[in-house]
Amino acid sequence: MTSRIQYRGEAILLLKKTLTLTVSSFVVLSSTCNAQTLDQQISSLLAQGSAGFCSQMVDDSLYILNPAINARQPINFGPQLASLCQRPPLPPVCENPPCAFPPPPSGGGVGGIGQTPFSGSASSTLGQADQFVKKRRLKTGKDEDKNAPIGGGSGDDAELSIASKINLFFNTDYRELDRRQTVFEPGYNSNQKGFNLGADVMPVDWLVTGLAFNYSHWRGDQLNGGGFETDSYGPTIFASLFPWQGFFADLSFQYTRKEGSNSNQRNYVREDNARFGGAVAGSPSADQYEGNLTTGYDYSIGGFTIGPRATARYRHVGMGSYTELGNSGLELRFLQDQFTSVQTSIGAQASFAIATSWGVLVPQLNADWTHEYDNGQRLIFVQFAQDNRAIPTTFGFQTDRPDRDFFHLGTGLVAVLPNGLQAFANFETLLGNAYFDNYVGTVGIRLGL
Repeated sequence: MTSRIQYRGEAILLLKKTLTLTVSSFVVLSSTCNAQTLDQQISSLLAQGSAGFCSQMVDDSLYILNPAINARQPINFGPQLASLCQRPPLPPVCENPPCAFPPPPSGGGVGGIGQTPFSGSASSTLGQADQFVKKRRLKTGKDEDKNAPIGGGSGDDAELSIASKINLFFNTDYRELDRRQTVFEPGYNSNQKGFNLGADVMPVDWLVTGLAFNYSHWRGDQLNGGGFETDSYGPTIFASLFPWQGFFADLSFQYTRKEGSNSNQRNYVREDNARFGGAVAGSPSADQYEGNLTTGYDYSIGGFTIGPRATARYRHVGMGSYTELGNSGLELRFLQDQFTSVQTSIGAQASFAIATSWGVLVPQLNADWTHEYDNGQRLIFVQFAQDNRAIPTTFGFQTDRPDRDFFHLGTGLVAVLPNGLQAFANFETLLGNAYFDNYVGTVGIRLGL
């Protein structure tokens, strides 16, 4: 029974935020450039144009002289970002000697200290950044996924039948999840450890309902350096219905809170060969809501049982805004984001009961094909953390287009023992996914009271 309340192949929820961004789509609102990596995007924004460095991001008129370094820096930029965008002083105005530098704008200063907020792009297309993001976000309820596959087993498919009115269960799992490096997203090697603890009751012969608590810790190392960690926890409510012999329907709802941390190195080489960069770190978070409906029918021939399975899954993830920490000037401020995933799985499960003197052993085999409908390729919007203007420049990076079709293959063993005790072990692997390799092992017990 436990398997019918578990979630197959936990999705990658904070990937775009937990991992350092190495690629992007250049979507500064006034630009017509094609998709680029994040490094290329930063290079474009900080590059030297006709008016000097960062001319695409801030107008030349909103620079002010910093006498300490004899250079002009943008108003309302943090110190490191201002230094990346600094320009030489303007030539003196000599209409009426003695010569003098032009006076600063009213309320002037350096680096946004004591300033009225100015926006160098207030009258440009860039000045509409926040309105664009709001409109864009209304159209973005799609994604993922971000990209992670949902699917296949957490070991609970090992349940046979409900013999007790009240049952306690506990299972723990270990997962190896590796992602391949792509143009749009970084690769990584990761592992996840977690557990589920819960209880269910059988108020009538055709219904089981219960509550479980889930926790997992996910950590990984990126192939290009840096790493991430995520803690996930929350409740699950579930019900299983057996309206007639052989048929079942399982329904579950889950809320998960995800809190993560990441660290990496972000570097940039300007066209004058000046090198900038440093360590960056962030603390992303997300709220996930998920619902699952699984139905199936079991045909028994002696000790052999086989039957079809069909599952529909809905998941919505809302990610909060957060700002990276560091002192390079290249830290980013992530805006709020969301995505929705809708999947179906069609497969079958087979098992064979072997009676012994001390109980019943049931080896089993299951497989399914999963299709993703809603989640798609998305743009994630960010700003420079040290861009302190009233309307900062907003730009974005692009995620991978999720794999629409993949498979799961699993095997397991259940031991039904005296006194209402069951123990099980399961193993599952992901097949045919363009981005992920996933291996999951689960062990658990169930005790009827």
